[in-house]
Amino acid sequence: HDLPGGMVKFLKTGKVVIVLSGRYAGKKAVIVKNYDEGTSGRRYGHCVVAGIATYPRKVTRRMGKKAISKRARVKPFVKALNYNHMMPTRYALDLDLKAAVPVEAMQNPTTREKAQKEVKGLFEGRYRSGKNKWFFTKLRFQIPRASLQQHVCRRARTRQMGRSLAKKKK
Repeated sequence: HDLPGGMVKFLKTGKVVIVLSGRYAGKKAVIVKNYDEGTSGRRYGHCVVAGIATYPRKVTRRMGKKAISKRARVKPFVKALNYNHMMPTRYALDLDLKAAVPVEAMQNPTTREKAQKEVKGLFEGRYRSGKNKWFFTKLRFQIPRASLQQHVCRRARTRQMGRSLAKKKK
């Protein structure tokens, strides 16, 4: 499918994206279904994604089966996401998530929970098989020290201001 201006549609089902804003910012997700023209409820280009809210943890040789099974757990999320709030990657995940996440899953919270449970099973199965290792690893990026320092100082200042205001009120 070509878009106007000779652009090629590259956000297809199965493409791995990184969520840029909101609760799941910095988390990886897979496109389940896209709506380039939007829908009546959402009048902008968006797609339904299934992603990883909590990544599986590191497993070592010394761990027993119980510890390994606990650490191999994945907590998924299913969400409608604006195209502006995601960054596509070069990776794709060849999992059939369309069956697990029906169109109604976004309207009703109970169907969304059911969809999340199915996605959890599919993700954990794929993780245990050892395929798509990059998808199941946490994104590694560092906040620049200067901005982190500013953030910590700002928090301390606001906390201090709150205390001084509380003393004045007494």
